[in-house]
Amino acid sequence: MATKSTGKALLLALILALAAGCTLHRAPASLPTPTPPPTPTPSPTPHPRLPQEITLTVWLPDELFLEGRPGKEELEAEIKAFELTHPQVKVKVYTKKTRGKGGILHLLLSAREVAPSVLPDLVVMDVVEAAGIEGSLFQPLDLIPKDLFPFATGPRAIQIAANLDHLVYNTGIITSPPSSFWGILDSGGEVLLFPSGETIAAQYLALGGSFADEQGVPVLSEEALAKALKLWDEGLKKGAISPLSLEVKDQGEVWRLYISGKVAMAGVRASNFLASRVKLRQTAFAPLPSAAPIAWGWVVGVITQEPSKKGAAEELINHLLSPEHNRHWALTANLLPVHREAYIGGEDPYLLFLAGLLESAEPAPSSALLKVLEEALRSVLEGKATPEEAARQATESLLSHRP
Repeated sequence: MATKSTGKALLLALILALAAGCTLHRAPASLPTPTPPPTPTPSPTPHPRLPQEITLTVWLPDELFLEGRPGKEELEAEIKAFELTHPQVKVKVYTKKTRGKGGILHLLLSAREVAPSVLPDLVVMDVVEAAGIEGSLFQPLDLIPKDLFPFATGPRAIQIAANLDHLVYNTGIITSPPSSFWGILDSGGEVLLFPSGETIAAQYLALGGSFADEQGVPVLSEEALAKALKLWDEGLKKGAISPLSLEVKDQGEVWRLYISGKVAMAGVRASNFLASRVKLRQTAFAPLPSAAPIAWGWVVGVITQEPSKKGAAEELINHLLSPEHNRHWALTANLLPVHREAYIGGEDPYLLFLAGLLESAEPAPSSALLKVLEEALRSVLEGKATPEEAARQATESLLSHRP
């Protein structure tokens, strides 16, 4: 009996165990479908904010922007055209004295020290005066125009119009221009030159000199300067340079003496030739013999550090330097465009001649360096020093004025 009871108990236990094991393999109960979250109501798209109005303060030199000056109305029109295409920007122009006491450079340096808030956002000034301050006052440029002549582009300043010195000669007297300084004597004439630091600088460069070392520090080559000064010393003695050169006070006087017939050959500014060439007869042009082209003229720099104003100022620069704008207002002002494309497609032999000079032109040196060069030239012309002595004194003077 006990055995039967034990067998039944074991059989029951086995059945229960199998039943329990089957529950491990049942399909899981279906889960309730989750309720999707409510779709958020989209917020209305805000209207884009209009750019805040920007007022650009611009200083322009009176030599460019005085009433009645050639090109003044055209430059003013270009600024207004910029405002039309940039309605959020208003340009306020103030005309300042070009140079000297109370001039642009003097005002910039004074304001920087005592009242920086009155500094302009953008300034146009003589490239010679800008050469000494652009590194300390002008801001680095992010938007630099392309395809300008090499001399015109810098990291902090852009030249917007240029001027050059070149030779003019009376074709009724001089049959062909001299190819070198001493070729002037062979041509049967004498050349009238303005005895300035600018003139001697061009001759100094042609004789192997440079204005700065690899670090950009102003330098003078004593040897090259002595050779340039010797050209003047011997040129006057031998008749290659007109004695009238010792009497002229500026480039304007050189031009007046030439067109009056006092001399048959002269080194003149392109701006003077552009202003009068339609009236000239028997006058041709050529490079100055034994002189390298230097790009004088006007440079623009950005002073403001405020990002929105700085961006607007750089856009204004690019507007003024587009080929068609640059050509139009610069030539109307009797200046030279600095954009290569401004000369493309033209058949004017004079402008093509100038474009060739501009391609190899050197940037203008600082006013401090020109002053040293002019002092050296004057000391030779006045008999106070030999060319070698004057060159040595000039290099020593430049070294003593380094910071």
